[in-house]
Amino acid sequence: QRQRVAIGRAIVRHPQVFLFDEPLSNLDAELRVHMRIEIARLHKELATTIIYVTHDQVEAMTLADKIVVMRHGEVAQVGTPLALYDDPDNLFVAGFIGSPKMNFLPGLVEADGVRLPAYGNQLVPVTAKVAPGTPVTVGLRPEHFRAGGAAHLDLDVEMIEHLGSETYAYARFGNSELLTIATQNDRSLKAGDRLAARFDPARALLFDANGRRLR
Repeated sequence: QRQRVAIGRAIVRHPQVFLFDEPLSNLDAELRVHMRIEIARLHKELATTIIYVTHDQVEAMTLADKIVVMRHGEVAQVGTPLALYDDPDNLFVAGFIGSPKMNFLPGLVEADGVRLPAYGNQLVPVTAKVAPGTPVTVGLRPEHFRAGGAAHLDLDVEMIEHLGSETYAYARFGNSELLTIATQNDRSLKAGDRLAARFDPARALLFDANGRRLR
């Protein structure tokens, strides 16, 4: 209540700039969604600049015209919400923006693509503008896995998460890192199933050993 009253007190002063420091942090989930909508409406009505600090990426993605992603006091990337989501400059932004987060797979560049040693040495036909033998990280978002993709990973399903509108499979190859896969709401999958997780190689993002995006 104090947070909402503070916002109201700020509004009636008609400032040129609003400075919000995590104004929704202590609200319950339902009220937080309601207040996000109200702040977005106020922003449109007041046509006033709002500088909004938050650790909640959902707030940033839904409220911002422009996001400045900070890490250790430095700017990691600046851009519109969808630009940061679709075209991250580095591993930090790629992993921070998006829920569930992006999958990261270690690989080695070859002439015909990227080899994934931790995933049965499967070859992903991705063009990398670096020399063969260079270690890279392949980034795949959960929703990039779609039936009919030209590439695939053979994985074992460990857990299924049904969210109603979407079903996520958590799967791995051997002792590799667990991957999150959006299944297009395939409710027939269950733990223990073998899954050929197909994806379009063109959707894969590549990062160098220092975490910088390779374009």
